[in-house]
Amino acid sequence: MKKLYLIMIAGFFAILSSTMSKSPTLPLYAQSLGLTKGEIGLIASASTVTGIFANFASGFLSDIYGRKKLLKISGFVFLSAPVLYFLAKDALTLALVRAYYGIATAIFVPVSLALISDLFPEKKGTFMGLLSSSTLVGRALAPLLAGTLIYFVNFWIVFLLCSFFGSIVFALTFTFPETGKEMKKFEFSFSSDLLLLGILDASVYMAYQSIETFLPLFYFLEDKAWLSGLILTVEVSIMAIVKPYAGYLSDKIGRIKPIIFGMGLVSSAMLIFAFSRSLPLVILGAVLFSLGASISEASTKPLATEISKLKGTALGFLESIKDIGQALGPIIVGFLGFKLGFAFVGIFGASALGAFILKFKSIKAEKLP
Repeated sequence: MKKLYLIMIAGFFAILSSTMSKSPTLPLYAQSLGLTKGEIGLIASASTVTGIFANFASGFLSDIYGRKKLLKISGFVFLSAPVLYFLAKDALTLALVRAYYGIATAIFVPVSLALISDLFPEKKGTFMGLLSSSTLVGRALAPLLAGTLIYFVNFWIVFLLCSFFGSIVFALTFTFPETGKEMKKFEFSFSSDLLLLGILDASVYMAYQSIETFLPLFYFLEDKAWLSGLILTVEVSIMAIVKPYAGYLSDKIGRIKPIIFGMGLVSSAMLIFAFSRSLPLVILGAVLFSLGASISEASTKPLATEISKLKGTALGFLESIKDIGQALGPIIVGFLGFKLGFAFVGIFGASALGAFILKFKSIKAEKLP
């Protein structure tokens, strides 16, 4: 259990530091440099674009060279990237810093999950959920801590603190056991099973990023920034609490049923957002989404490691597909509008779920957990 706690602590500080560097720091720092809103939007997407390519590559490399080596590289980026903000004076250099920073989380997330799967094969759902909860706590605390420090001191203290937290992550990676190294030659196949799981995760994060981006712009929340912030905080808190229990449930009853139930809640939540005309409905949608996302994601990740013997590669593949969905969500809702946009995201998730049910309906529980 000591190994699990060390990984969870590293996960907490990793996501705390990376989130502090961007929320609300990135747009405010970019604005202080005189950059336009368009430039700020492109800079904000730089780390996500990095993740699309780096997630799969990092998981793949961890199957060849081992988890520990890749996590050390991730820790070094968490340590070094924040201080590079001091050198960024225009849109290009700031985008390059963000792209470099994106490598850290793109390595850490899939490889740390693969490490959990290696160390605790019988309880991987539960312990992956605990790791995810520790990162969600860091994500929830980061904006408040960074915003307070910027208000009372300045940007420099945030960057130095992010680097300090990164140094903790870097130090902890040296305590991790060495696992992985399953791949002797390239033998990963892009199976339709893994692709379906990736699309499910993509639809969840397409919804998540759409909610995070546009919730404050609902007309009954436009002059209540504190309330939209509170709803988003409650949403993340629910996910942090539910994920370990959802992972435990999937360890006990299998992965298929929780995925079906969870994705059903996510799709329903998006339709509620699409047709909501009141605050209570929006709150209901946020709660249903949090529950559904937690339940579904707590099973897709363990299931991926059971479909493919190359756990790091499989998890990296899922993370890459997920990042595509996360990047597309706000674009779709932004162009189609709230009603059509949220409805599209909900229907996309329901369609992915339908394909998943058709694919796995004939698989017996004793053959696939």
